[in-house]
Amino acid sequence: MQRTNIVSKVLFLLLALIFVAYAANPVAIVIKSRGKVNLFRGKTLRAETVRKGQVLYDGNKIRTTEGSFCAIKFIDDKSLLRIKENSTCVIEGKREKDHINKNVIVEVGSFFASLFKQKGRFTVTTPTSVASVKGTKFWIIQLESGKTVYIGIEGLIDLINEAGRVLLRSGQTATFTSSDKLPDITLTNESDIPQSGDASELEKTLEIEFKDNNGQTKKLRLDYIEH
Repeated sequence: MQRTNIVSKVLFLLLALIFVAYAANPVAIVIKSRGKVNLFRGKTLRAETVRKGQVLYDGNKIRTTEGSFCAIKFIDDKSLLRIKENSTCVIEGKREKDHINKNVIVEVGSFFASLFKQKGRFTVTTPTSVASVKGTKFWIIQLESGKTVYIGIEGLIDLINEAGRVLLRSGQTATFTSSDKLPDITLTNESDIPQSGDASELEKTLEIEFKDNNGQTKKLRLDYIEH
């Protein structure tokens, strides 16, 4: 009898966790995926294949492999994050009223962020620093050696670590070698900017169905430009 009660409680807990996971509000949507791109939910080690139209939630991890690529849009303000091959990051999003406070935890690889009509905070966290961003375009390159490189394309980026704070402007590159040293700031060499692979722009619309916290089925219409 006691064993049955324990099993029942475990099953109830698992069902509750599943319900919470599926009832959560979406954070972003995959608008493009090429090659082998994996999605990890929470702390699970089981990988799912990422496809165009995939809804992303707080804490989802994305990993691209050799020759693959993934682009996501955040649903509140259409900010864009492009994830190049051999890259891994965790997407965090905390909803507050009409906006989402976003944080991209970069583990390794190359990423391009493009912010439009920004709502809420947008930060990037790496092993060496935190970038606080507003209305800008920039690259983040996290090397396996631990070095972090930020390349400013447009706007300003506030870079912070244990040593202090610096402001990165367009046309500048910041290179962090550790979390307790300020970065080296240099003028950007065009050859150091990763190739995005954009050949053309096409206006497209993506419709996604999801369930909100009340179990109501809703449709999300996302207009975007595919590169």
